[in-house]
Amino acid sequence: MIDRLLEKHLKPIARDYWRWQLWRGLARCWAAMAVLGFGLILLHRFTGWWAGWVFPLFNLGTAGWALAVWRAWRKSEPEYREIARQIEQENPKLHALLLTAVEQQPDPEIGGLHYLQQRVVSEALEHNRRRPWGNRIFERLFFTQCAHGLALCLFLAALFGLRVATPPGKSFFGALAGGVTVTPGDVSIERGSGLVVFARFDGKLPTEATLVIKPLNEIQRRVPLAKNLDDPLFGGSVPEVNSDLAYRIEYAGKQTRDFKVTVYDYPKLERADAKLTYPEYTGLPEKTIADTRRLSAVEGSVLAYTFFLNKPVASASLVSKDKTTVPLVADTNRPAVYQIQFTLDQSQQYELQLVDDAGRTNKVPPQFVIEALKNRTPELKLALPRGDQRVSALEEIAFQAEAVDDFGLKAYGVAYTLAGQETKFAQLGTNCGPNEKRQFNYLLSLEALAARTDQLLTYYLWADDVGPDGKLRRTSSDMFFAEVRPFDEIFREGESMEGGGGAQQGGGEAQKLAELQKQIISATWNLQRRKTVLPALPHAP
Repeated sequence: MIDRLLEKHLKPIARDYWRWQLWRGLARCWAAMAVLGFGLILLHRFTGWWAGWVFPLFNLGTAGWALAVWRAWRKSEPEYREIARQIEQENPKLHALLLTAVEQQPDPEIGGLHYLQQRVVSEALEHNRRRPWGNRIFERLFFTQCAHGLALCLFLAALFGLRVATPPGKSFFGALAGGVTVTPGDVSIERGSGLVVFARFDGKLPTEATLVIKPLNEIQRRVPLAKNLDDPLFGGSVPEVNSDLAYRIEYAGKQTRDFKVTVYDYPKLERADAKLTYPEYTGLPEKTIADTRRLSAVEGSVLAYTFFLNKPVASASLVSKDKTTVPLVADTNRPAVYQIQFTLDQSQQYELQLVDDAGRTNKVPPQFVIEALKNRTPELKLALPRGDQRVSALEEIAFQAEAVDDFGLKAYGVAYTLAGQETKFAQLGTNCGPNEKRQFNYLLSLEALAARTDQLLTYYLWADDVGPDGKLRRTSSDMFFAEVRPFDEIFREGESMEGGGGAQQGGGEAQKLAELQKQIISATWNLQRRKTVLPALPHAP
């Protein structure tokens, strides 16, 4: 571990040195293979010798060497001590100062470098400021990249020369087929694809050539091959290949070896069936939806998805938009069936990703949209009375209201409170069905409540349903007010200034206090409504 400030200055140099090693290794690879390629070309030109394995072996050797250089480079990491030695060799005036600075270790007692160690690091960095260390390695990197480009050009020229020097009848496939180059040879193709076969002959051309096809468990077929103008090339095709087969070329009483064609399938979804188990409070039966990729259900429902694929796969998973992966479980009794089960708590969109044993993925991953519907609170509407009221102590308040809920109501009614008394709950109905609108009426007698002048009556609607957690949940409407007025309250106009002014002023202040009281009660009520605690079940008065 070196000092952070020193590491900051050495890191770009180490990165350039690391890249220089890669370019140097690749340049050596291309240069060596270019020399070998030109040597083989000269050997063929002066001796006429050639073998079918030369060109493919040359390509394989080049690819192997380049891959080995790249893998060795990937496994290596910049080593600051080695970088320091390189810089010391290029800057003799450092006198091992940089190497000494790199080897400094923090003092365990103080958790950092002490004064002398910091002085060594500072002097090394001062030298870098006056004469930057990275100039030489940057120059070496630039010239190495130029050398790499030149070596690569020479290699490509040698590769082209070898390809041109390869006689048609002595290619790699031609050597296997006995003087006939058969393309594509042994091959693996997707099921349902077409197969095009070419036969290139060396030397004297036969008058005709035939493609013999032998599907598994089927009778063999013979397809005449057509000659391509003056080229020593015959060709033919099979429009559609749906199973493994073997084929060969027959010509002039001879035949090639049997070539194999194997077919494969990309993993694909055939059908996706969904089974929904709704929460008990909904009263809904289980529901099975065949072959669906889009569904919605109330939150808390259990979704069991069954995916039918065209073949067993190495892995199957649902991937959400935020890249969360949910693996599917294989059915032990059905090899190409995969399942998953989870509880709906939020809406989500998934993509089904499949990977088979050969690493092939499904071409077009299907999309699945799952919507979790919220369990809404009951809707309460008060038709009468409208707004706040002023009533006498002998009046009756007639309530007309409506209640509805998406999954049904357990109970509903009216609640009212007279100042100084406990809240009373009037239960006016029970067991309402899903989305069934219930209208209810209630007549409240203020005389029976022994209401007095200037008392304040508050009232609201309430309803009970079952929440997402399966427990009773109470919902309340806005709170309204009814002021109890005097029996002899008379409104007059044009009162004299002497007696009426003071009364009007006093009445205005009282009205302001009453309005302020309503606002405080209403605000407190709204705060209480936000709480999720369910009060005790009401009882009719």
